[in-house]
Amino acid sequence: MQQPPEIRVGTNVSVVMAFACENISTDPAGRVTFHSVIDGLSALNFPASTAGFWVVFGFVRSMSGFLMKCRVEILPPQGEPLVAQPIADIAFRPDQLAQRAICGFPGIAWPSAGDYQVRFVSMDRTIASFPLRIAQAQVSPQPPGRP
Repeated sequence: MQQPPEIRVGTNVSVVMAFACENISTDPAGRVTFHSVIDGLSALNFPASTAGFWVVFGFVRSMSGFLMKCRVEILPPQGEPLVAQPIADIAFRPDQLAQRAICGFPGIAWPSAGDYQVRFVSMDRTIASFPLRIAQAQVSPQPPGRP
């Protein structure tokens, strides 16, 4: 399978992964596992809530440096961020030019269906983002003769 191309940004940083998942875990050796990757959500009624929602961004930088004043935001189709969470500055050292940012959002209330955007911001500049569709689920009609 062919790998998707890296997303280039103007800060000498390449975004190599950007996704949401339901949970993460770390084993004793420090390896991280991402559980139930989310590419969209659906709900019968709104507002709808998610108990656990994690956002993961992976970056590679071509030289040492920092991403500073970082935050992760979730934006609804229109308006101000639904949630925003600051995260620690990210340091890219000569011996570790790849870094990961993991941000957990407990209990998000999604106000309506629509196309949301999850984005990573540094110094008030969007470095990476991905779309997240929240859909209105349809109730299946019951077959005749079933309660």
